[in-house]
Amino acid sequence: MVSIAVIENPWTEPRVVGQSEVRAARRKHILYCAKQVFSKKGFHNASVSDIVDRAGIARGTFYLYFTSKRDIFDSLMEDLLQELRQRIKPIDIGPDSPNPLEQLKANVRRVLELVIQDPELIQIMFHHAAGLDQRSAETVRTFYDRVLDMIERSLEHGIRLGLVRPCQTRIVASCILGTIKEVADWMTGRRRTVPPLDVLVEEILRFGLRGVSTQPQDI
Repeated sequence: MVSIAVIENPWTEPRVVGQSEVRAARRKHILYCAKQVFSKKGFHNASVSDIVDRAGIARGTFYLYFTSKRDIFDSLMEDLLQELRQRIKPIDIGPDSPNPLEQLKANVRRVLELVIQDPELIQIMFHHAAGLDQRSAETVRTFYDRVLDMIERSLEHGIRLGLVRPCQTRIVASCILGTIKEVADWMTGRRRTVPPLDVLVEEILRFGLRGVSTQPQDI
């Protein structure tokens, strides 16, 4: 027998859903509350009790979904990586495809939109992840290595298509990641007046493609 529940939303008609959807929604809610707790208190100072209280659930319910606060931290990193994978699309140079530069702009925009939509997680990555225990620190290092792999594969694809100059792809990927990290950190800092998204996208692309020189030259 499949358990069901009724989800009511003030903007929609009530709908009947299966137990699997209820569990997915509850897991998402716990992750959301954990992000808020980690962002406010830091990983070390936060406790499972803090997360449980924030989520308004029983402690036993928490352990139906996660084994520890480290487990929930690892899940946040994995979910972020999956979201990045969905937002960064390969450049297509087919006859009916948009201009490659416009496709690149769309990729940058989608990543920056994620930063705007989830500032708590960005701040956890850049600030509260510092000083983690060895296992959790390794989770963060692995996350960044996997993001670097994604960027490097994109560069290699661009080289094959003739859109990117031949280069040391790992070094360039590290430069790109460093730029994105610093901009994301700046965007999510307190009391920041962030320019419109279009301005951010244009400046990042101009810097990435031409640097700061008024007369770029090969070196």
